[in-house]
Amino acid sequence: MLGTHRSAADATQVHEHYLKGTVFCGQCGSRLLVCNAKSSQGTIYPYFVCASRHGGRGTCTRQAMLIEQVERLVERFYVKVQIDPETIEAVSGMIHARFDEMMAEGAAELADLASRRTQLEGEQQKLLQAHYAGAIPLDLLKREQDRITASLETIEHRITAHHGHYAAARENLDDSLKLLSNAADIYEHADDANRRLINQALFKAIYIDEDNDVRVGYRNPYDGLSIPGLHADALSWAAEAKKMGQVGTATKGGPLVASSHLTRLG
Repeated sequence: MLGTHRSAADATQVHEHYLKGTVFCGQCGSRLLVCNAKSSQGTIYPYFVCASRHGGRGTCTRQAMLIEQVERLVERFYVKVQIDPETIEAVSGMIHARFDEMMAEGAAELADLASRRTQLEGEQQKLLQAHYAGAIPLDLLKREQDRITASLETIEHRITAHHGHYAAARENLDDSLKLLSNAADIYEHADDANRRLINQALFKAIYIDEDNDVRVGYRNPYDGLSIPGLHADALSWAAEAKKMGQVGTATKGGPLVASSHLTRLG
């Protein structure tokens, strides 16, 4: 992942830092570069500076920021990223229920595929019996067997893909929610290399605004899992399901489930 996200702009810089390539100027959107300033006493102070202002390419007036200050800002932001256990449980239950519903919606198609598979397997046996009885020549047997084999492979692939898609999606959902449930704790205790990986896994970009507010662009699926609207829907769903004694049963899962791309977690 480090290799994937290293850009030519990173490679041309001498100074390295685990936030470089992830943090951007909140005023103009330009990359923040690492620069070292030396005081008159010879003390080195590492700063993040806006690439646009540093290169004189724009009108950005963003002041340089001490790297240590930016580190603390990002650390504190992770408290907002982390989701409390009650919400995690509600989101997990609601989306798994939606997956159950979506699988049930495909049950009729799966039944048709299974029926067609049984029919083709029966045709295979009849062809062999006819060939052994001398009713059809070998070349015709081969052509028909090739046709049936290709059809069976297609059916098997569709059945496997159907189940595998949801299995992978469920696993990815659980892993993603596990990370969000412990994000602040994990980030606080991670070394620099793993902090970089966590940031790049969660965020497309971290913007540091002029007033030192932090805003981010999330990567999928966190762009959906982190929205407050989904959390509110999930908590409402969990409360209603608990009241009705139906926790874990299939449900529509709220209007935001489909719109937040969570059905493509796999």
